[in-house]
Amino acid sequence: MTVKALESLVEYYTELLGQSVMPPTALEGVLHEAAKRAGWTPPSSKAQRRQQVAAAARKQQRYEDMAVRRIFVAALFKQLRPGLRAKPSSLGTAQAIIRRLDEFQLGRMPPMTVRTIQEDIRFMRENGNFGI
Repeated sequence: MTVKALESLVEYYTELLGQSVMPPTALEGVLHEAAKRAGWTPPSSKAQRRQQVAAAARKQQRYEDMAVRRIFVAALFKQLRPGLRAKPSSLGTAQAIIRRLDEFQLGRMPPMTVRTIQEDIRFMRENGNFGI
């Protein structure tokens, strides 16, 4: 496509879109001008994209942490004494698993609380995962 064709398309669509746009009210114009004078700038698309990428990375890390934690929980649950295995949702069971996880010297441990351990055990029992 040539440059002239692109320019003519831009002009055509500008006319089409310009007809349907409502003109800004006086208050909107004043607020926009005041913000501009105060040094405010609209957020850049580059900054917004960076935030979206960071959010996606945090989400991915949460899923990876959950997977690692669940594998450890499943393995350690099978090593617990029968009394603790009989009560998978108990506080003692979760605390015993956390104590054993603390013995491992991993570089970065996934976030763990009693509640997350109990939820992992409940989820794996409901779905039949990891033989629990």
